[in-house]
Amino acid sequence: MARDVARRVLLKLSGEALGGESGTGLDHLALTAISSQIARASGSVELAIVVGAGNICRGADWATEGFHRTDADAIGMAATHVNALALSAHLGFAGLKTMVMGAGSPVPQVRPFHSSIAREALAAGTTLLLSGGTGNPYFTTDTCAALRAAELDCTELLKGTKHDGIYDRDPVEYPDARRLDSTTFDHVLEQGLEAMDATAFTLCRDQQISLRIFDMTRENAIHEALIGEPVGSLISQQSATS
Repeated sequence: MARDVARRVLLKLSGEALGGESGTGLDHLALTAISSQIARASGSVELAIVVGAGNICRGADWATEGFHRTDADAIGMAATHVNALALSAHLGFAGLKTMVMGAGSPVPQVRPFHSSIAREALAAGTTLLLSGGTGNPYFTTDTCAALRAAELDCTELLKGTKHDGIYDRDPVEYPDARRLDSTTFDHVLEQGLEAMDATAFTLCRDQQISLRIFDMTRENAIHEALIGEPVGSLISQQSATS
């Protein structure tokens, strides 16, 4: 029987989050802390998670070193399988039932992604870890997150970053830049503000998936975002403020 849960969300985490203070490799304490936050929020949401691979390898970075972009992206996609399996194991320690699904993995613990099976798993209370990106080069894990959110009927995409939202202009260059607590997709596009990968952003807008960008490095921020607290910046079709 499906649980009576009002919200189905996709959480996008950067790979660096799993690497602890160094942002590289896999850090047991960081994985445990993230898993604890997710476990505490598990009763409030049906949750799918996409994790980047920046702690191991970004395909785009390797491409600048002379590798063909398709080969570089293949390395990055493989790295996301490692991260998803590691986070899944720690979530299991925290008491959650998990399933890892992805594209292009020879590892039996990573099931091929099938949207209808994934939706059934979410409805039954399983936390999904989605790896392998879209299965294609030239697409970021942001795009994977937006695509999977659409396929799984998620109403929200929560993007955890090192930034506490989006601003009306570059806060590094302009100290008086104002953070936008709530705004619209159209406003972000009109003002040329940086929110996420353009393909992913457009997909969220077209599929009416609200996007929340928040600072995942702040203590307890992931839990707050998952339970619906107004952390970071919310981008949606309509907004009370801009």
